[in-house]
Amino acid sequence: MFKEFSISRTSCLGKSPIYQATITSEGHVSWQGEKYVSYIGVKNFTVSKQRVKKIEDLLLSFDYKNFIYNTTAQIVPDSPTCVTRLVYQFGEHKTVVHDLGDEDAACDNSKHTLKKLDAFERKMEELLGLKNLIKQPLYLFHIKRKSNSHEEYVISSSNQADAFQMINVNEANYHNWQIDKLGKDSTGRIHPYIIMSSER
Repeated sequence: MFKEFSISRTSCLGKSPIYQATITSEGHVSWQGEKYVSYIGVKNFTVSKQRVKKIEDLLLSFDYKNFIYNTTAQIVPDSPTCVTRLVYQFGEHKTVVHDLGDEDAACDNSKHTLKKLDAFERKMEELLGLKNLIKQPLYLFHIKRKSNSHEEYVISSSNQADAFQMINVNEANYHNWQIDKLGKDSTGRIHPYIIMSSER
């Protein structure tokens, strides 16, 4: 049984996510979002025992404890890194620093490849409940006041309630507005924003 598992992504010259997250064996998750993520700041939450079991199963199936980092001498400079660290109940620990610019030295059918490490890291982000904190899906909403056809907005937001909040409409007044979900925002942005505002 693990005591603690942490994952972090560090900076590069681009706009890659920068954050740190840790989960304990009790399922307590602490998040610190720094840059280029949807949730900036500290957030603490708890995942289920079933989720903790899946995390433990992934650590075993991936064989994290015995993972060997194989890379060539060729790297892409100024690349981001993903650092994972596992602490066991009796103090033993292991850290893997994955430079995302490194090239795999292991063959594809090898047990330990950087491609498999990347898949492991992304699966861990999913199991820890980090995906929406890193990059929440945004949708386009067209909002129009029923009593004034000239007051309307197009907003990119994760949900309808947040879209209304961006134009200071509380839940009690939702009935005064017509809202249509237009589809998914494909711009790659990570924070909600107002695309169009028309008030007369």
